[in-house]
Amino acid sequence: MSERSRFHISRLILLAALSAWISLAQAQTVYRWVDENGEVHYGHAVPSEHAHRGFDRLGRDGRVVERVERALTPEEIAERDARMAREAEEAAEQARQNRRDQQLLSAYASEADIESALNQQIATLDRRRSTLQAALEEQTRRFENLVSRAANLNREGQTVPAQLNQSIEEARNESRRLRSQLAELDEQELQTRARFAADLARFQAIRARSDG
Repeated sequence: MSERSRFHISRLILLAALSAWISLAQAQTVYRWVDENGEVHYGHAVPSEHAHRGFDRLGRDGRVVERVERALTPEEIAERDARMAREAEEAAEQARQNRRDQQLLSAYASEADIESALNQQIATLDRRRSTLQAALEEQTRRFENLVSRAANLNREGQTVPAQLNQSIEEARNESRRLRSQLAELDEQELQTRARFAADLARFQAIRARSDG
């Protein structure tokens, strides 16, 4: 027998032995699963109709070496996705809060700094309010004078000129606009005070946590 033939035969024997070893290893693999009635089964393969319920692959010593979880129902998938979305949003909000905290600590060194900044903004709003209030008082006087002129003309039996009526309407609209701006300014002050109160409370909480 030639050397080439002997090599070929040896190779075939090796492949056959390897195939037999693989078959033996597969035969020794044991799976455990539970059917729709809750009964536990063991076998060398999991039936396809039971695989979706999950199963365990056991080692030669009977211990679980791999666990395949059961397939989730559509409701469970929806619940899982909703939970993951909530957790992602909570993590994102925590990251945003951390950034706000860092900005707060960078902007203010003490509670007094926060109170000083608040006072400065309130002072700015007060100056704006004084300007608007003065303009409103002036516009109110103008409106009253115009209305008085129109009333006098009516008493004298004269027709009120269109220009005078237009001036009265313009004065009325301007007064409304100024009152609206004053109301917006009041709302802005409330929001400013609320924002600084929240900043102060958060600043105190951060400091208390770091001191603790």
